[in-house]
Amino acid sequence: MAQERQSNIELLRIIAMFMILVIHANMISLPKPTSIDLSTFPKATITRYLIESWGIVSVDCFVLISGWFLIKTRVKSILSFCFQIVFLWGGYFCFFLLEGKADLSLNNVLEIFAFTSWDWFIKAYIVLMIIAPILNSFLENSTEKTQRYVILGFFAFSSTYGWLGGANRFFVDGYGPLHFIGLYLLAWYVHHTSKESNTPNKKYFELDKKYDLLIFAGCIILNTFLGIISLHLGINRYHTIYAYTNPITIIASLYLLLFFSKIKIKTNSVINYLAKSSFAVYLIHSQVNIRPLFNKGVQYLYDNFDGFFCIISLFFFLTFVYLISVVLDYPRLLIWNRISNKFNLK
Repeated sequence: MAQERQSNIELLRIIAMFMILVIHANMISLPKPTSIDLSTFPKATITRYLIESWGIVSVDCFVLISGWFLIKTRVKSILSFCFQIVFLWGGYFCFFLLEGKADLSLNNVLEIFAFTSWDWFIKAYIVLMIIAPILNSFLENSTEKTQRYVILGFFAFSSTYGWLGGANRFFVDGYGPLHFIGLYLLAWYVHHTSKESNTPNKKYFELDKKYDLLIFAGCIILNTFLGIISLHLGINRYHTIYAYTNPITIIASLYLLLFFSKIKIKTNSVINYLAKSSFAVYLIHSQVNIRPLFNKGVQYLYDNFDGFFCIISLFFFLTFVYLISVVLDYPRLLIWNRISNKFNLK
């Protein structure tokens, strides 16, 4: 029997995917602010950096959620993950091809199967799914002390060499499976320690949820401060500050997860359904033919609205993107359920 989805964590999954939409709109669809922008439009520039600091925790949150529950790697789960990619990317490529707005080129066909360099998350997560049984065995059979030493050692090395330099070719700012492995181990350790362990470390994870939120907010403010200072000094440190390996971002992600884990929400079918198609939101808005449309929509709203109204208009636009993606994912869910039932996939 499949494990019942916990609506409090599923709500975080929804918010994390919305955060991904936000950071893609903020610093990819729109040009990154310059030091001239900071001096000419200080409020707008600081606001964009604050939004980026808030949204950048999204990917780490997604991986932490996987480690929180542990991935149960099965043939069905891997095939479902791959089917969703091919169905959505292939389906929308065929649609644009029939409309005469896409070319039947080798690169476009390869992109359907994620044979490109940019869709790093897909490959990194598949690697995590493949090695999850090994990680699970370590977590289930090792002592708390061993887990603690491994995790502390991993993030000590990641933060000094992987984040600040020297070994970044292996960590690639967190854009790869190595960083995912560390997050996965960390999430289970915190979950297990906070629920079952009697070690002294438990106190750091049993804080009242308001303190979890304060720690999260403090990390967001600190990252924003670092980003603005580096911009003001003319130092190009954007990719360092907003790397997924930034320990400030990791702490923010962890305490946001802890905050949601302590929220009491009864099983909510709407939340669980929206969360079930959260990955479809990523796939659809990043599809090669849809990406330019997404970028144009963001740019149009940014150019035609100012201040608060700009933020509100973008919020509604991104909400629409999320909801329409969930609707468009419905046929995939129906077809996959029929396939998995017919072949009795486990």
